[in-house]
Amino acid sequence: MKTESLLMKFFRKIGKDNVAWSLRRFYCPVKKTDLVLEVGSGGNPYFRANVLCDAYFESQERFFAPLVFDRPTIIARAENLPFKNDSFDFVIASHVLEHSSDPEKFLKELQRVARAGYIEIPDAVMERLTHYTFHRLEIAERNGELVIRKKKNYIQDLELAELFDYKAIKVFPKLISKHPFDFHVRFYWNKNNGGIKYKIVNPEYKFDWDFPSFGKKDLKENFNLKTFLKTTILFLARKLFSQNKRNRSIELMRILMCNKCKKDIFDLRNEEVICRNCGSKFTIYK
Repeated sequence: MKTESLLMKFFRKIGKDNVAWSLRRFYCPVKKTDLVLEVGSGGNPYFRANVLCDAYFESQERFFAPLVFDRPTIIARAENLPFKNDSFDFVIASHVLEHSSDPEKFLKELQRVARAGYIEIPDAVMERLTHYTFHRLEIAERNGELVIRKKKNYIQDLELAELFDYKAIKVFPKLISKHPFDFHVRFYWNKNNGGIKYKIVNPEYKFDWDFPSFGKKDLKENFNLKTFLKTTILFLARKLFSQNKRNRSIELMRILMCNKCKKDIFDLRNEEVICRNCGSKFTIYK
């Protein structure tokens, strides 16, 4: 499976990794007819995704950025997806696995509902240094296998964190921007090649901590011309590069399955899907 477009390869060859990185959202190694799901789609879904899935309409984990639902969207957790087996040809999970408290279930669900996919996460070394508040996992890739470590606090190494925050943090964002491929894991998988190969180094660990919480009022407003232009460009890009006409015609109800009782008989009331068998409810936007 090709992991980069020709344009990405060109910019990497001339030393412009930051440009190649920004182009990765335009690349998805699928056919035009393939049905693509994105889990944890948030406020900036991939252009090629046909169906979106996120656990929240808004969440502090993405700093309350509004959920984009410009195509069929369902509110559900990636660890318990309400879709039938092999409903999708491809599934995208970008910067969401590291938030999971049950990585084994997360990865099993991806493989249950799709035949192939792409996972993107910060590399473990970046996670250890930046100790991002809402991440529960450190993940590296070794010889085609994801190596997953459950974090025992959102800061794994207090001494390293203090050393890093004192000086290096000032220049680290520029380093990541210049070398994004070296600080992230881009992992493609396919059932025909054995699916997702992974190892959890401390599977027995049970999370006994939670990340700090805050509300919208605690955030500093930082909306400026740059933010406005970025938001506008992304909106126009989705209009231009997404399969908008096809997405509007997707019959989402045909691929849904109750994530509690595993039945597929539903009633639809406005934006709420109700299982006729067990009464479970979840929200969809079409």
